[in-house]
Amino acid sequence: MEEIRKVKLLRGVLTVLFVVYLLALFRFTLFKYAPLSDLGSAFFLKDRQVSLIPFKNAYTMIQNMSPVRLVENFAGNVLLFLPFGLMLPLISGFDRESVAYGLILSLFIEVMQYAFAMGFSDIDDLILNTLGTFIGWAIYIFISKRFKDYTHFMLFMAIVLTIGAAVSFAVLYKAGILVDGFPNIVL
Repeated sequence: MEEIRKVKLLRGVLTVLFVVYLLALFRFTLFKYAPLSDLGSAFFLKDRQVSLIPFKNAYTMIQNMSPVRLVENFAGNVLLFLPFGLMLPLISGFDRESVAYGLILSLFIEVMQYAFAMGFSDIDDLILNTLGTFIGWAIYIFISKRFKDYTHFMLFMAIVLTIGAAVSFAVLYKAGILVDGFPNIVL
């Protein structure tokens, strides 16, 4: 009985972290051009643009000699969805479906960016976000197989994810991104 209570408590902590992660994800994908004090200003801020040719923008970045921007785009999109693939199976019990849900969430974000002119909708983002979800899920599988006791696994994950979230938010807050958005991105 005590084990069940511990697992429920840990799942609750992880659920709160997951909700905070989703809020941050939406901040970085849908409301990145708006200050936190005026998120509504993100709507209809840009022209509607969509790229349906895989890695066309990556090729353009390579041609324009923007390797730093290319790495930022690839790593950023992968890293942004890695926690989704890691956390969803922890809180929901979904396992293999996690990658499909990551694809659906990424598609939702890309459609919202297009529908409300909040950013550039790109098939590359969909591919890289799904890859990030897959990597997160693979890490979840790898770590879970190292633990014989599910409660210890949940505790380990709760500690690691809490520390990771705290460090991430501190860095992003210090950089001004959480509050000001991405002011260095030219519209």
